Amino acid sequence: MRTRQLAGRAALAATLGLSLLGLGTSTAGADTSAALPITSYRDIAVDGVHQRVFLSDPIGGSVLVTDYEGQVVQRISGAAGAWGLALSGDSGTLYVALRDAGAIAAIDTVTLRETARYDTGTGAGAYAGPTSLAPAGGKIWFGYSTDTWNGALGSLDLNGTEPAVTLGQRPGTFRGSPRLASTPGKPDLLVAAESDGNDATVAVYDVSTGRAEVRAQRVDPGPNGCASLQDLAVTPDAERVVVACAAPYYHQAFRTADLADDGRYATSSYPNSVAVSPDGTIAAGIDGAYSPDLHLFAQGDSTAFKSWDFPPSSDTQYKADTLRSAGLAWAPDGSRIFAVTETGSSSSVGLRVLDHPQVATSVTVQAPASSPRNQDLALTGRLKAPVGFAAGSTVDIWRLDDPTAGEGILIGSATVAADGTFSYTDRPKAKGHVQYTVQYYGDARHTSAYGSVVVDITSD
Repeated sequence: MRTRQLAGRAALAATLGLSLLGLGTSTAGADTSAALPITSYRDIAVDGVHQRVFLSDPIGGSVLVTDYEGQVVQRISGAAGAWGLALSGDSGTLYVALRDAGAIAAIDTVTLRETARYDTGTGAGAYAGPTSLAPAGGKIWFGYSTDTWNGALGSLDLNGTEPAVTLGQRPGTFRGSPRLASTPGKPDLLVAAESDGNDATVAVYDVSTGRAEVRAQRVDPGPNGCASLQDLAVTPDAERVVVACAAPYYHQAFRTADLADDGRYATSSYPNSVAVSPDGTIAAGIDGAYSPDLHLFAQGDSTAFKSWDFPPSSDTQYKADTLRSAGLAWAPDGSRIFAVTETGSSSSVGLRVLDHPQVATSVTVQAPASSPRNQDLALTGRLKAPVGFAAGSTVDIWRLDDPTAGEGILIGSATVAADGTFSYTDRPKAKGHVQYTVQYYGDARHTSAYGSVVVDITSD
């Protein structure tokens, strides 16, 4: 029977115009690296509509704009202390936290010109102006310092006839200007974490009322604490927040409902960056010259399915490039990852564009060992991969009435559920051994894959 199945599969591959050697291989393109004309960096935002990447340059008082290949498009000047970045939901406006100007600037993403500037009422300087931005609850939220040692939350409301700024929300919670994170999947949820101090404080807020109402708060979270928090990101379903702390030497996840521990992602020393793709894939980075810099994880899986070790992008006498703190961002379609690096032994900044690799995909198919002809025959199965499948994914169902003949026909298709399962019902008419093959043709994230099962079709 094994020989007959293999012969049938080879015939089916020929019928589909596929090579058995080609099934399951990756078609990802080459990664690229480019040096940038800035020496400072704080935040990154990716505009998928116009395929632009924005990087804040606080020392240079500018926002650098590149294309998806890392080539410089424009440098937007006049942005004193450009710190945090946030895009509007339609990608039409880039908001820039201007720490040194005590304001938030609005930049048109088409013209790349500043169209408005909103005074946040926080003053100006290293210990006053806004440093982090996140859209939530129909407003733009920002973190800022109230003095040298304390921080608070503020919000900018642009929905009325005049901009409205609210300050002083949750003062005393943070020992420095907090970092913020949100997700369109749950627009009324805001996560904040202090960026200064050895023991981080993480807090989750409901901002649906316009105020930051505490949903959960935890100091020094995790079984081994969280020292010197560098970055955080919320999963698309808003169920988890993933943090990068300089110690411990792994990335941690917490439930947003109560900030209870919810797993870890095995990286290495000095975690400093994290970003989550629209499909939930976690990119976790570290500041390590002698270890892989970036790892990809399926959500909830502690072992990486892909890693990158950044080589030197300039003079080879220097150490390898290292990842900047909060230096990761996904393209909104999940097709690539942008990594901001420190190049060589200098303080120069580089941008690596990494194609999201296709992941190995498998198909399992189940059916009864035998079934009478002219009766419903239920086929079930499952696609498996480290990365989830997009809504509307389908598999094709092929039938070989004689597995040795190689004359397969396409009998239908089945929709793949969120957990990868599918089902299909056939009513075979011919007696004998019938082979069913389920074919998944792959996509930007997944390799193609197929699986088969043979059923003995008996008399009525």
